Amino acid sequence: MPGTKSSTGITALRDFFFARDAADIRVASQSIASHFQLTLDTGIDWNDVEYDFNRLFVGPAAVPAPPYASAYQDRPTLMGEPALEVRHVYRCLNLSVPDQGATPDDFLPFELDAVIAFEALGTIGGGEGSDDVEALRFWLVSEHMGEWVPEFIRATRRQDDVSAPVSMATSALEMWLEHAVESFDPTRV
Repeated sequence: MPGTKSSTGITALRDFFFARDAADIRVASQSIASHFQLTLDTGIDWNDVEYDFNRLFVGPAAVPAPPYASAYQDRPTLMGEPALEVRHVYRCLNLSVPDQGATPDDFLPFELDAVIAFEALGTIGGGEGSDDVEALRFWLVSEHMGEWVPEFIRATRRQDDVSAPVSMATSALEMWLEHAVESFDPTRV
C-alpha cells in the first residue's frame, strides 16, 4: 500500500513510519514539520536518527515501541485479531498489504494508508461516503487506532534519548489522531 505521494500530513506520517533508511526519514520529517508547522532543527545527523528509529520500531532486537496494533491489544501475539480486523477494512477498500503475511496487516503505515484511501473516497464522491464506508472509517480511526496508537506514543515517549525527528513525528501523529477522532459526526456513524 505505501508508495503514493501526496502533500497531506497523514501521508508524511505514513512515509515516516514506513521509512527504510536515513534519507526516507529525513524527507518524511521535513514534510511532517512543514504540514504540522513544527520546528525541525538543522544540523541533524540523520544516521543517528535512523539508528534511533530502528532501535525503537524495527529491531533487530526486541523493540520498545512496536508499530503494530496487535502488540498492544493482543499481547504478545503479532498477526492476531487486530491484524485480521484491519485486513477486513483493507478488503472493503480493495487494498492489500504488500507481501501479505510478511508484515502484520496492523502495521501503522498500512493503517495510515487505509485512512488516506478513505479520504480519497470522500474526495472522489464529492463528500462523505456511504454510511457503511463511514462506519468502517469511524471504526478504524476512532475505535481501533484510537485505542492502540496512544499506547504506541506512550511507549515511544517512555524511552530515553529519543531523537528530535522521532519525537516530532510522534507528536504529529498524536495531533493528527486527536483531530481525526474529534472530526467524526456522531449522527453519521
